[in-house]
Amino acid sequence: MRTLLRLLTFACAGLACSGAWAVCVPTLPIQVDDPKKGPWASSVYFKTSSTGRGFTGNKKIVSHADVPMLMAARNGKLYAYFQWFPGVYTSDRKYKRYFDMIGLRISPNKGKTWTMTRAVRICGLPAKLVNNRNGGRPMDPSAVQLANGKIRLYFTIEPGLDDEAIARVHSAISTNGRSFRYEGESFALKNVDIRDCTVAKLRKTWHMYCPNWKNNGRGYHATSKNGVRFKRAADAVVGGKRNLLGNVTEVDGKLYFYSGGWVAVSTNGSRFRLLHKRGLPGDPGIANIGGKWYGIEAH
Repeated sequence: MRTLLRLLTFACAGLACSGAWAVCVPTLPIQVDDPKKGPWASSVYFKTSSTGRGFTGNKKIVSHADVPMLMAARNGKLYAYFQWFPGVYTSDRKYKRYFDMIGLRISPNKGKTWTMTRAVRICGLPAKLVNNRNGGRPMDPSAVQLANGKIRLYFTIEPGLDDEAIARVHSAISTNGRSFRYEGESFALKNVDIRDCTVAKLRKTWHMYCPNWKNNGRGYHATSKNGVRFKRAADAVVGGKRNLLGNVTEVDGKLYFYSGGWVAVSTNGSRFRLLHKRGLPGDPGIANIGGKWYGIEAH
């Protein structure tokens, strides 16, 4: 227990982590078999498009990071969240305490410049889910801004290292986008891994999507009125052999889903219509400000 408390001290600095079983994200030792293979070998790149169809630019905004998402705040700032893996290479060894934590960079000028990478702080997490013994930790970030200006972060927690550990989606709330307070479990299905979510609000309803990894043109779909607790709805449909892995965003009363190079649109949040195949590859992040599209991808 004394060792665990020492490991948690830095991650909880400056935040109120109250309660005997409420903790912050612990520091874990770096365990990498091959530095050239794995999410730590990826970097995140920023691109733009005037139409959302075909992107230009390839500006690296962070090294040793993966599964990025992009959120546009109402003040015009861009928030890039990603899983951060510093410390594998000597170039960022001084940040090794943040290995496999969610990282953040903010651009105040639509991608021209970015703040330095900072580790996201999430406190109030249940110790049984997140500790240095089971390896559980927040990952696969997805963020939305609320009407009151606060930012809600959704993330996966897989509490265990064995095959029986079931991943679920949780959420936390913040006033600045970096220091978060845990809210609770947002979405789960019995005996089903739920991970890699993306969330957007369409009119009065929040919609969450997660891939089912069946390559059947469908994905898990859940809805919520408050954006905190989600209830499963009928599977979202996009057609083909596509998985709903990517980033969804609302623009002018429609939901746009960017995933694996393809882009689809929905007016009801349940059925998506394929628009084109000139989006962003892999599991990208996407945002729209004033009709212009901004994206990030990892490779």
